[in-house]
Amino acid sequence: MLDTLLLVVIPYICIAVMLTGIFMNMFSSKLRISAPATGFFENKTQLWSSVLWHYGILTVLTGHVLGALFPGFVKSLSGSYKAMTVLETLALAAGLSALTGVAVFIFRRVAEKTVSANSRPADYAVLLVLGVQIVLGLTIALKYRWGISWYASNLSGYLHDIFTLNPSAAKAAGMPPLVTAHIVGGFVLLAILPFTRLMHLLYVPVGYLFRKPQIILYYDKDK
Repeated sequence: MLDTLLLVVIPYICIAVMLTGIFMNMFSSKLRISAPATGFFENKTQLWSSVLWHYGILTVLTGHVLGALFPGFVKSLSGSYKAMTVLETLALAAGLSALTGVAVFIFRRVAEKTVSANSRPADYAVLLVLGVQIVLGLTIALKYRWGISWYASNLSGYLHDIFTLNPSAAKAAGMPPLVTAHIVGGFVLLAILPFTRLMHLLYVPVGYLFRKPQIILYYDKDK
């Protein structure tokens, strides 16, 4: 019963909330699609923390997506100790990079007055959830070796069943509590994503390829 609640009911509730939020943003409040450029308020810290965050999280997400879409290929790598070691090391490094970026983002929102004044509660909430998710993922990676292999073997099938509307908790049931928490946290992130600055991850700015060049003028008050 608990497995069904955590691995079926909650994921579908989160997906429904996400789709509702996307619909509301696309048709009612398009301003949420773009993320305000807080980098203008504190460029040096924003620059390196943003690089760490984006490269780290994109690497992690790419690994999750590939494992879910091509489980056979990923499982074929499990026969090679060197390949698995390289992949696990890369995943761990990417997770640490993303966690560092999130930590700096949280620090900036608290410490930088201008950034703090332009932040909403949802901005702090999503950063905290992201931080918890990354910590869970890193803990799982350190505590349970070869997670890439059993992710492709078990959890990819569970995710496939969820998104093809043929839900079953059986393929993910019995996983360690940390893994279950990580799964639930992932769906919670999907639910809150449309209501935060991360909405821009779902929007492909195709128009940028065809827009006219922009001219940005800076005013120096000392001159």
